[in-house]
Amino acid sequence: MKTTLSALMLLAFFACANLAQDVPPDARRVDTADLLARYLKAEGDARAKLREQLVAQPPADLEAAIAGLKFEKPTRTGMLRMTTRCPDGYDRPYWVWLPESYDPAKSYGLIVALHGGVTGTPLEAKDGAPGEYMASLFVDSLPVALRDQTVILGASAGVPETHEAAAWWWADGQRNVLHFVHEVKRRVNIDENKVLVSGLSDGGSGSFGFAYRMPDAFAGYFPMIGHPLVPTADGQPVFLENLKGSNIYAFNGGKDPLYPTRIVKPLYDQANGVGASIRFKEYPDLGHSVGPVIKDELKIFADELWPNWKRNLLPRTIDWTATSTDRGGRAWLWITEMSNFGKASSDIPNAEIKTPGARVRLGVQLVPDSSPPKIEMIVKDSTAEQMGMKEGDVITKLDSKEIKTFDDLLTALGEKAPGDEVSIVIKRGKEEHTLKGSFPKVQQQDEKPDVLAARVIAICEPGKISIKVRNASKLTIKIHPDMLLNGKLTVTLAGSNGVKELVFTDLAPSSEFMLRQFDESADRSRPFICELDIDAAAALGVKAPSKSDPDDEEDEF
Repeated sequence: MKTTLSALMLLAFFACANLAQDVPPDARRVDTADLLARYLKAEGDARAKLREQLVAQPPADLEAAIAGLKFEKPTRTGMLRMTTRCPDGYDRPYWVWLPESYDPAKSYGLIVALHGGVTGTPLEAKDGAPGEYMASLFVDSLPVALRDQTVILGASAGVPETHEAAAWWWADGQRNVLHFVHEVKRRVNIDENKVLVSGLSDGGSGSFGFAYRMPDAFAGYFPMIGHPLVPTADGQPVFLENLKGSNIYAFNGGKDPLYPTRIVKPLYDQANGVGASIRFKEYPDLGHSVGPVIKDELKIFADELWPNWKRNLLPRTIDWTATSTDRGGRAWLWITEMSNFGKASSDIPNAEIKTPGARVRLGVQLVPDSSPPKIEMIVKDSTAEQMGMKEGDVITKLDSKEIKTFDDLLTALGEKAPGDEVSIVIKRGKEEHTLKGSFPKVQQQDEKPDVLAARVIAICEPGKISIKVRNASKLTIKIHPDMLLNGKLTVTLAGSNGVKELVFTDLAPSSEFMLRQFDESADRSRPFICELDIDAAAALGVKAPSKSDPDDEEDEF
């Protein structure tokens, strides 16, 4: 009896062993979706260990897990105040508006709203926060049908409360805004291909800043009474060619004392002349306020722009110029190292920007909401400093014009030109003084920054990418399967001293790359599977010239 029982147990053991061997491989795989969910909530060493496990997963499994991320139902909707530690190290509030009908199983478009007055507006104040104001402006003015499909993000800068480089056009400020966007995308089901950026005044100018320098997060740009050259206030030039391929709609007013149509429209025309597609509308009687037109404009936005604007990360052609590698690319092509190629660069000069009627700058920062305008800070070496203005002075008259409000001052300055003489009456304590001076013949904003600019012009066809190179010593190409032909990609590099053809055959999907691009962008639908690094300088036989040799200096474009 014992022998029979032992035999039966042994048969049962082998049967179980055989059944275990017959389990399909898919059933023994790690649950990548669960692994990713735990990774996103983990910190420190635990997160690092989970990352190692995720990178070890098959790329197709990781891609499916990222695309299939689930979102939790929020405890409430409406206007939500949130805070985050931004990349520049400062804690900032931001506001997110969720429609009442928000369903976490459905994806929504995202409008990023940038406030104006960025250089003098605090993060929060007794009379309200600028980020909340901008989010509310869209909520109150958007047609109801679009509100139901849209999430609104009100960003905050806090300049100079935090630091100058937090302005929308500085690199720190742009990284902060992208961080706000990433935070929203991690919590809310956002359609990453329907994220748009808009703003009022400085916020409109900031929208242009993203189009010039960090466009990959956005499907389109809706600058309201902004100026396309304000982003040069960070000391870096902008390049009209960088606007190619972007969806841009802008409007300005003819009576705007700050950015009147006569100043900005020629710039839009120049950009369109080199391949951009800026749609522009003028309101002849509009000043520096969107109140009279905002509902009409957002109806145009809802009816004509929103349905047709979509992000394109796979353009056939890329034309990109950069002065720093952190803003060094567009879509699938990035400049990751720059050096002066001298005469070895391709002959591809950028368009010269012709500035019509440069706006004069007095060189003061005013106490917010002061009427008449009261000076809070004097810019060093400015017209105001040379005239003898001091902090605390109240401006009451400019030439023959009475100054009672900030708009009065803007209007009066708008009628002055570089080189003009000016007389300003200020009240200092109980005394009144008349100060005289003149504006420089060349304003600082018109001076050309002396910086190295790298440019690439690339055309992508199945199995082949052709790139003209100027001062771009190293490049990174993000690979999509449609770029390959029979698993192969040929990259042709061209400089003024010749052409080099490189052939790549081992371009397989990479889990490490996919997880890294998800961490960096919070996008669940980035189309790239791996990346290819290219040493363009070495391939073209370029040796960086010595700055001491005038014959090898870079041409000035």
